[in-house]
Amino acid sequence: MEISIENSICEFKKYVKNFDFENNNISMKYYHTFRVVDYAKTLAKNKNLNQHDSYIAFITALLHDIARFKQITEYNTFADLKSFDHGDMGYTILTENDYISNYVSDIADKFIVLKAIKNHNKYSIEPSLNDRELFFARLVRDADKLDILDTQKFEIKDNDFTIDPITIDFIKQRKLFMRDGITRNDASRIIISISLVFDINFKKSFEIILEKQMLKRKFDCLKKHFDVNLISELENIVYSYINNKLSNSTI
Repeated sequence: MEISIENSICEFKKYVKNFDFENNNISMKYYHTFRVVDYAKTLAKNKNLNQHDSYIAFITALLHDIARFKQITEYNTFADLKSFDHGDMGYTILTENDYISNYVSDIADKFIVLKAIKNHNKYSIEPSLNDRELFFARLVRDADKLDILDTQKFEIKDNDFTIDPITIDFIKQRKLFMRDGITRNDASRIIISISLVFDINFKKSFEIILEKQMLKRKFDCLKKHFDVNLISELENIVYSYINNKLSNSTI
Protein backbone atom coordinates (compact mmCIF):
# COMPACT_ATOMS: atom_id res chain seq x y z
CA MET A 1 0.00 0.00 0.00
CA GLU A 2 1.35 3.40 -0.99
CA ILE A 3 2.10 5.82 1.83
CA SER A 4 0.27 9.13 1.60
CA ILE A 5 1.97 12.45 0.95
CA GLU A 6 0.51 13.78 4.19
CA ASN A 7 1.98 10.93 6.25
CA SER A 8 5.35 11.31 4.56
CA ILE A 9 5.45 15.03 5.34
CA CYS A 10 4.53 14.29 8.97
CA GLU A 11 7.32 11.72 9.19
CA PHE A 12 9.83 14.14 7.68
CA LYS A 13 8.81 16.89 10.09
CA LYS A 14 9.15 14.45 12.98
CA TYR A 15 12.68 13.68 11.85
CA VAL A 16 13.64 17.33 11.52
CA LYS A 17 12.31 18.10 15.01
CA ASN A 18 15.38 16.26 16.33
CA PHE A 19 17.42 19.30 15.28
CA ASP A 20 17.66 22.87 16.54
CA PHE A 21 15.33 25.06 14.49
CA GLU A 22 16.79 28.17 16.12
CA ASN A 23 19.85 27.45 14.01
CA ASN A 24 19.23 29.47 10.84
CA ASN A 25 21.00 26.87 8.73
CA ILE A 26 18.60 24.17 9.90
CA SER A 27 15.53 26.24 9.07
CA MET A 28 17.08 27.37 5.78
CA LYS A 29 17.57 23.74 4.68
CA TYR A 30 14.05 22.86 5.81
CA TYR A 31 12.49 25.53 3.61
CA HIS A 32 14.86 24.71 0.76
CA THR A 33 13.54 21.15 0.90
CA PHE A 34 9.94 22.19 0.33
CA ARG A 35 10.86 24.55 -2.49
CA VAL A 36 12.65 21.66 -4.18
CA VAL A 37 9.51 19.58 -3.62
CA ASP A 38 7.49 22.23 -5.44
CA TYR A 39 9.89 22.23 -8.38
CA ALA A 40 9.80 18.43 -8.48
CA LYS A 41 6.00 18.53 -8.59
CA THR A 42 6.15 21.00 -11.49
CA LEU A 43 8.54 18.79 -13.44
CA ALA A 44 6.47 15.68 -12.70
CA LYS A 45 3.30 17.41 -13.88
CA ASN A 46 5.02 18.63 -17.03
CA LYS A 47 6.09 15.05 -17.82
CA ASN A 48 2.52 13.83 -17.21
CA LEU A 49 3.68 11.32 -14.60
CA ASN A 50 1.01 9.07 -13.15
CA GLN A 51 0.08 9.32 -9.47
CA HIS A 52 2.55 6.65 -8.40
CA ASP A 53 5.54 8.17 -10.20
CA SER A 54 4.56 11.65 -9.08
CA TYR A 55 4.77 10.34 -5.52
CA ILE A 56 8.27 8.96 -6.17
CA ALA A 57 9.33 12.36 -7.52
CA PHE A 58 7.84 14.02 -4.43
CA ILE A 59 9.55 11.66 -1.98
CA THR A 60 12.91 11.93 -3.70
CA ALA A 61 12.74 15.72 -3.43
CA LEU A 62 11.49 15.60 0.17
CA LEU A 63 14.40 13.41 1.28
CA HIS A 64 17.19 14.62 -1.01
CA ASP A 65 18.86 16.75 1.69
CA ILE A 66 17.92 14.72 4.77
CA ALA A 67 21.61 14.46 5.71
CA ARG A 68 22.08 18.24 5.75
CA PHE A 69 20.53 18.54 9.22
CA LYS A 70 23.06 16.10 10.67
CA GLN A 71 25.84 17.79 8.72
CA ILE A 72 25.26 21.30 10.03
CA THR A 73 24.64 20.03 13.57
CA GLU A 74 27.81 17.97 13.78
CA TYR A 75 30.18 19.98 11.59
CA ASN A 76 28.62 23.46 11.38
CA THR A 77 29.18 23.50 7.63
CA PHE A 78 27.45 22.55 4.41
CA ALA A 79 30.82 21.88 2.75
CA ASP A 80 30.94 18.17 1.95
CA LEU A 81 34.71 18.30 1.57
CA LYS A 82 34.98 19.43 5.19
CA SER A 83 32.45 16.98 6.63
CA PHE A 84 30.83 14.16 4.66
CA ASP A 85 29.19 13.63 1.29
CA HIS A 86 25.59 14.50 2.10
CA GLY A 87 24.22 12.38 -0.74
CA ASP A 88 26.00 9.31 0.57
CA MET A 89 25.00 10.12 4.14
CA GLY A 90 21.38 10.56 3.07
CA TYR A 91 21.54 7.04 1.64
CA THR A 92 22.95 5.79 4.94
CA ILE A 93 20.33 7.52 7.09
CA LEU A 94 17.51 6.12 4.98
CA THR A 95 18.85 2.56 4.92
CA GLU A 96 19.70 2.33 8.63
CA ASN A 97 16.94 0.31 10.31
CA ASP A 98 15.09 0.54 6.99
CA TYR A 99 14.02 4.09 7.85
CA ILE A 100 13.03 4.62 4.21
CA SER A 101 10.06 2.31 4.78
CA ASN A 102 8.37 5.20 6.56
CA TYR A 103 8.17 6.87 3.14
CA VAL A 104 8.25 4.13 0.51
CA SER A 105 6.89 0.59 0.76
CA ASP A 106 7.79 -1.03 -2.58
CA ILE A 107 11.31 -2.47 -2.79
CA ALA A 108 11.93 -1.33 -6.36
CA ASP A 109 10.76 2.19 -5.51
CA LYS A 110 13.10 2.26 -2.52
CA PHE A 111 16.07 1.65 -4.81
CA ILE A 112 14.93 4.43 -7.14
CA VAL A 113 14.65 6.93 -4.28
CA LEU A 114 17.90 5.86 -2.64
CA LYS A 115 19.92 6.02 -5.85
CA ALA A 116 18.48 9.41 -6.76
CA ILE A 117 19.37 10.81 -3.33
CA LYS A 118 22.85 9.29 -3.43
CA ASN A 119 23.45 10.86 -6.85
CA HIS A 120 21.70 14.21 -6.44
CA ASN A 121 24.85 16.07 -5.37
CA LYS A 122 27.49 14.24 -7.40
CA TYR A 123 29.37 15.94 -10.21
CA SER A 124 27.81 13.39 -12.54
CA ILE A 125 25.36 10.54 -12.15
CA GLU A 126 26.86 7.07 -11.78
CA PRO A 127 26.57 5.17 -15.10
CA SER A 128 25.10 1.99 -13.57
CA LEU A 129 21.57 3.41 -13.13
CA ASN A 130 18.82 1.98 -15.29
CA ASP A 131 16.54 4.27 -17.31
CA ARG A 132 13.92 4.61 -14.59
CA GLU A 133 16.46 5.32 -11.87
CA LEU A 134 18.21 7.80 -14.15
CA PHE A 135 14.98 9.67 -14.83
CA PHE A 136 14.28 10.35 -11.16
CA ALA A 137 17.93 11.14 -10.42
CA ARG A 138 17.84 13.77 -13.17
CA LEU A 139 14.53 15.13 -11.93
CA VAL A 140 15.70 15.73 -8.36
CA ARG A 141 19.02 17.16 -9.55
CA ASP A 142 17.09 19.67 -11.68
CA ALA A 143 14.66 20.56 -8.90
CA ASP A 144 17.55 21.09 -6.48
CA LYS A 145 19.51 23.26 -8.90
CA LEU A 146 16.47 25.35 -9.78
CA ASP A 147 16.09 26.42 -6.17
CA ILE A 148 19.81 27.07 -5.81
CA LEU A 149 19.82 29.21 -8.97
CA ASP A 150 16.78 31.11 -7.78
CA THR A 151 17.81 31.75 -4.18
CA GLN A 152 21.61 31.76 -4.07
CA LYS A 153 22.88 35.27 -3.51
CA PHE A 154 24.05 37.29 -6.48
CA GLU A 155 25.47 40.26 -4.61
CA ILE A 156 29.10 41.25 -4.34
CA LYS A 157 29.64 42.31 -0.75
CA ASP A 158 33.28 41.42 -0.18
CA ASN A 159 34.63 44.30 -2.32
CA ASP A 160 36.91 41.83 -4.09
CA PHE A 161 36.31 42.76 -7.71
CA THR A 162 38.20 39.93 -9.33
CA ILE A 163 37.00 36.71 -10.92
CA ASP A 164 38.99 33.50 -10.70
CA PRO A 165 39.83 32.70 -14.36
CA ILE A 166 39.26 29.00 -13.67
CA THR A 167 35.56 29.68 -13.11
CA ILE A 168 35.37 31.64 -16.37
CA ASP A 169 36.96 28.72 -18.22
CA PHE A 170 34.21 26.38 -17.04
CA ILE A 171 31.59 28.67 -18.57
CA LYS A 172 33.54 28.86 -21.83
CA GLN A 173 33.82 25.06 -21.86
CA ARG A 174 30.09 24.78 -21.08
CA LYS A 175 30.77 22.63 -18.04
CA LEU A 176 29.43 22.44 -14.53
CA PHE A 177 32.09 23.77 -12.16
CA MET A 178 33.97 20.99 -10.41
CA ARG A 179 34.25 21.62 -6.67
CA ASP A 180 37.84 21.76 -5.47
CA GLY A 181 37.53 23.02 -1.89
CA ILE A 182 39.11 26.40 -2.67
CA THR A 183 37.41 29.38 -1.04
CA ARG A 184 36.43 31.95 -3.66
CA ASN A 185 35.06 35.47 -3.58
CA ASP A 186 31.47 36.54 -4.23
CA ALA A 187 32.01 37.26 -7.92
CA SER A 188 33.52 33.86 -8.64
CA ARG A 189 30.77 32.14 -6.67
CA ILE A 190 28.20 33.85 -8.90
CA ILE A 191 29.98 32.44 -11.96
CA ILE A 192 30.07 29.00 -10.33
CA SER A 193 26.35 29.24 -9.66
CA ILE A 194 25.70 30.14 -13.30
CA SER A 195 27.58 27.01 -14.36
CA LEU A 196 24.82 24.90 -12.79
CA VAL A 197 22.87 25.45 -16.00
CA PHE A 198 25.24 23.05 -17.76
CA ASP A 199 23.91 20.20 -15.64
CA ILE A 200 20.20 20.88 -16.22
CA ASN A 201 18.32 18.02 -17.88
CA PHE A 202 14.66 18.87 -18.58
CA LYS A 203 13.31 21.36 -21.10
CA LYS A 204 10.83 22.55 -18.48
CA SER A 205 13.73 23.36 -16.15
CA PHE A 206 15.32 25.59 -18.79
CA GLU A 207 11.96 27.28 -19.35
CA ILE A 208 11.65 27.99 -15.61
CA ILE A 209 15.16 29.45 -15.53
CA LEU A 210 14.22 31.85 -18.33
CA GLU A 211 10.76 32.66 -16.97
CA LYS A 212 12.12 33.55 -13.53
CA GLN A 213 15.16 35.35 -14.98
CA MET A 214 17.40 33.40 -12.62
CA LEU A 215 20.53 33.98 -14.68
CA LYS A 216 19.74 37.52 -15.85
CA ARG A 217 19.88 38.79 -12.28
CA LYS A 218 23.33 37.28 -11.83
CA PHE A 219 24.71 38.60 -15.11
CA ASP A 220 23.29 42.06 -14.43
CA CYS A 221 25.06 42.08 -11.08
CA LEU A 222 28.38 41.11 -12.66
CA LYS A 223 28.05 43.78 -15.35
CA LYS A 224 27.97 46.45 -12.65
CA HIS A 225 31.47 45.55 -11.50
CA PHE A 226 33.33 43.93 -14.38
CA ASP A 227 34.18 44.33 -18.03
CA VAL A 228 30.80 44.36 -19.75
CA ASN A 229 32.27 42.74 -22.87
CA LEU A 230 33.58 39.77 -20.88
CA ILE A 231 30.33 39.26 -18.99
CA SER A 232 28.30 39.66 -22.18
CA GLU A 233 30.48 37.01 -23.82
CA LEU A 234 29.76 34.60 -20.97
CA GLU A 235 26.09 35.52 -21.09
CA ASN A 236 25.91 34.75 -24.81
CA ILE A 237 27.55 31.37 -24.25
CA VAL A 238 25.05 30.45 -21.56
CA TYR A 239 21.94 31.61 -23.40
CA SER A 240 23.06 30.00 -26.64
CA TYR A 241 23.48 26.76 -24.72
CA ILE A 242 19.99 27.07 -23.22
CA ASN A 243 18.37 27.88 -26.55
CA ASN A 244 20.09 24.88 -28.14
CA LYS A 245 18.82 22.62 -25.38
CA LEU A 246 15.30 23.97 -25.73
CA SER A 247 15.42 23.27 -29.45
CA ASN A 248 16.96 19.82 -29.28
CA SER A 249 16.29 18.28 -25.87
CA THR A 250 14.01 15.25 -25.81
CA ILE A 251 13.25 15.30 -22.09
